[in-house]
Amino acid sequence: MRTGLERAGLWLGAVVLSLVLSGCESLAYYQQGVRGEMQVLRARRPIPVLLADSKLDARLRARLEIIQRIRQFAGQQLALPVAHQYDTYADIGRHDVAWAVIAAPTYSLQARRWCYPVVGCLDYHGFFDEARARRYALALSRHGYDIYVAPVQDFSTLGWFRDPVLNGFLDLPEPDLAELIFHELAHQRLFFKGDTGFNESFATAVAEAGVERYAQAYGLDLSAWRQQKQAQQTLTHLLMQTRQQLAHLYAQDPPVSDPAAAKAQILQALQKTYDEQSRRVIGLDAYAAFVKATNNASLVTVADYHDLVPAFSRLLARDQGDFARFFADCRLLRPLHPDARRLALHSLDENLPVRGD
Repeated sequence: MRTGLERAGLWLGAVVLSLVLSGCESLAYYQQGVRGEMQVLRARRPIPVLLADSKLDARLRARLEIIQRIRQFAGQQLALPVAHQYDTYADIGRHDVAWAVIAAPTYSLQARRWCYPVVGCLDYHGFFDEARARRYALALSRHGYDIYVAPVQDFSTLGWFRDPVLNGFLDLPEPDLAELIFHELAHQRLFFKGDTGFNESFATAVAEAGVERYAQAYGLDLSAWRQQKQAQQTLTHLLMQTRQQLAHLYAQDPPVSDPAAAKAQILQALQKTYDEQSRRVIGLDAYAAFVKATNNASLVTVADYHDLVPAFSRLLARDQGDFARFFADCRLLRPLHPDARRLALHSLDENLPVRGD
């Protein structure tokens, strides 16, 4: 606890510095952030203490025991940093802990960026209150931005605090629960300041590979999880195609005479293809609302979480599934500019720096 408070003090000190530099609007924003995080931290209860209570709800007990097993596996088999992470439980009284606002100009796929102390510049702006997030997003839309408000089930404080298991986790099937925890722990293992696409794709690749290994160790049936992944991969392929078409549209010089109509035509084609695919791919229909609302901002999130996953998966395979070795290779990319990191990942044998071992 003392270490956590000391780290909180350092983090809050960085926040105060940013407030002095950024003005009153930032002051209000960081105040809601501090209040929201404090609500989560105050709600934490040690999982071993809860499990020792004979009156603990049976369903909660079963879920917390599974989480204990997931944590142990993450540390022992995936080389993820589990010390003081997900060893507490917090019921915050709502399913989602926060909401992220993503924004991009009407005719650009370049995400608006927000800069913060400690973590650098990111492609999203987080709020602990949904109404406030939506008001902020509406204001951005009035200034010519496409916006997307994404509910956040969990987030990593990168080791600054002891991240708890939240009540919103409890309804997840075991493979999805493991995937969520592995993803957030991966952020604590490796995080490059200001490179959202690298960080999220890295964590996604680690989590998906981790689930496969976890299921094999404990004999879990992954048929439903893999079916869900297949639907997600189909959707991602459709969305990335749309993203490429829009990028081509926005880059034309001179610009097309009616960019709004051209953009609408591309998005209508996406909807048509999605409707056709939904009749053939099981589970794809679950994303109907997301596809209907697709815009530049939501396409940013797809790229961030999935664009580099195949490259990370190839690197893990090259490292023979050795996560410690994989993490060491990824750390070698830290000095590079984000664009150079992508080149290195996409041409591993030629451009990846050689390990010193």
